[in-house]
Amino acid sequence: MTSGSVCTTLAGTEWQLFAARAAFCPAQDTLFVADPHLGKDATFRRHGFPVPLGSSGGTLQTISRLLVDTNASRLVILGDLFHARSSLTTETVAAVESFFAEHPSVEFLLVEGNHDAHVGNLPLEWPIRTVAEGERMGQLALSHHPGSVPDGAALLLCGHLHPAIRIGSGRESFGKLPCFWYSSGCLVFPAIGEFTGTHVVQPQNGDRTWLVADNEIIEL
Repeated sequence: MTSGSVCTTLAGTEWQLFAARAAFCPAQDTLFVADPHLGKDATFRRHGFPVPLGSSGGTLQTISRLLVDTNASRLVILGDLFHARSSLTTETVAAVESFFAEHPSVEFLLVEGNHDAHVGNLPLEWPIRTVAEGERMGQLALSHHPGSVPDGAALLLCGHLHPAIRIGSGRESFGKLPCFWYSSGCLVFPAIGEFTGTHVVQPQNGDRTWLVADNEIIEL
């Protein structure tokens, strides 16, 4: 089973936000994730950094469980599917192809991110379609980078920042935790990749944030 979730409404659309760092839109029957950065561990090892194995497989397992739990007919990845061209090792490619095979009825869509541009074209036989930022899905605008909501859209969905909130009391900091961050019609997703960093954001008045803590998701 996947971790906890909360339901909310953004720009007139119902959403289910998961502590597993994904969101489901029932109206579109679509699961959204951002920044898997698959193969990042392989790239680091190739450059001599002794990082642990298995993060890419763990990320794919999380997405797979979410697809099963939501019964989504479509998966949209909001950029940075792979970390680098060198991330497409034999093991990573095999894991991705096994993932596709497990979900033959799911439509896969990738919004091109900055890392995807460096990776280049994906294998033609893969059942995934790559689109540029600005792709529309009804009133939802799909992007990798945060920005203004385009004319005619109600909500911009994006990633890239790997947003997090610093937790503390007074001058004492307890660290930081990833979050969903909604600001001015833009919903920024936390990175779903297990081997990714985070960037502390500073929400303003009127913004909404949902903190991901272990298997719970909490609106601040």
